[in-house]
Amino acid sequence: MAIEDPPSPPDKVAEPIDMPAADDQSIKSQIDGLVDDVRKLAEAELEYYRVKLSVNMAATKTVLILFSVAAIVGITGLVTLILGILLILSHYWGPVAATGLLTGSALLVTTVLTNMAIKRARKLPIDENEE
Repeated sequence: MAIEDPPSPPDKVAEPIDMPAADDQSIKSQIDGLVDDVRKLAEAELEYYRVKLSVNMAATKTVLILFSVAAIVGITGLVTLILGILLILSHYWGPVAATGLLTGSALLVTTVLTNMAIKRARKLPIDENEE
């Protein structure tokens, strides 16, 4: 029987585990540091959402103003149409061109303002993940 050689040691030798020294931070000071970091993070998150809310409120206010102006001009156009029809009936065919021009221009302005408001409303971030 041949004598076998002992197995060779592995190429990598496990390094000794570092034990914390006595002068390392105590658990209490580490927890105090962690609490301080969490407090700073919470303050930063609050400030972030405060700014985000103010930006969204300003954009939302603009959209609501555009919709309001569009509604007012649209109602004005309808009133113009009714008054124009009354003028047409009272004077027959004289004021037809004026009624058409006023009604058409009011409805055109209403359409443009409504489209502007819809485009801005679609740009508003509804979901927090869709930035």
